[in-house]
Amino acid sequence: MFTMLTVIRKKPEISTEDFRHFMEHEYGPTYVGLPQTREYVQYYLSDVMTDGAEPPIDAIVRISFESREEMAEAPKAESYRRAHELRQAYIRETSIGIHSAVLDQELRLV
Repeated sequence: MFTMLTVIRKKPEISTEDFRHFMEHEYGPTYVGLPQTREYVQYYLSDVMTDGAEPPIDAIVRISFESREEMAEAPKAESYRRAHELRQAYIRETSIGIHSAVLDQELRLV
């Protein structure tokens, strides 16, 4: 399985309640609608260790696909394009607002 983790920061003018509602009821379902999606999990955070250098992290999303090919195919889907359009109103679009990375290895120590 190939997994992508995305760190998300909401726009400052959006309340935490509105952001979480948007993520759960609008944004998330567009990714769940991708035929390539095998797993989609949202983690909502209260960033308590911030030094003020960057805005707090509001959420991390984990999305998994069966293969690299399916992961590469997903952005071509209409549902993916819809998610991109939706997030413009709620999520910062800078490198500080949304940052995705592919999981190379998972190590569980407990």
